[in-house]
Amino acid sequence: MGAPVILCGKTESIGRGVIADLKPEYDVIHFVMSSETGASQIPAILKGDRSPSSDSELGSKDYSKPPVAIILGGGYNDADTKTMMEASAGIRPMPWLRPDQTKPTPPLGPEYGKAMVVRIKDLLAQLQKEGRMGEEKVQWY
Repeated sequence: MGAPVILCGKTESIGRGVIADLKPEYDVIHFVMSSETGASQIPAILKGDRSPSSDSELGSKDYSKPPVAIILGGGYNDADTKTMMEASAGIRPMPWLRPDQTKPTPPLGPEYGKAMVVRIKDLLAQLQKEGRMGEEKVQWY
């Protein structure tokens, strides 16, 4: 299995494809569908809860290792991100990845997810290489 990550997305159809494409390097252990539920689910996972509540069946649900990053999809704005980050602050510092909306992307659908995954993998590899995986801040992909 790959390194554990949490994925935040608004639609399971896109999330399903992103989860598949992140493998084998990354294992999405939990799929969050709103900032409200993320504000309770993410801190629980970061604290080591092995059976957090979930509003989605997506994700491996393998909570045996803590996540190394939290990845947000394009449906999450600044306020959503702030809500979840504040709820999780200081528990287990890690990068929060957000899409750079100024970069061109395909329209929503399978190709959108594939394009995002390439950018996510590139950024995570860069952060690892630079020793910045323990920084609790937004990183743009």
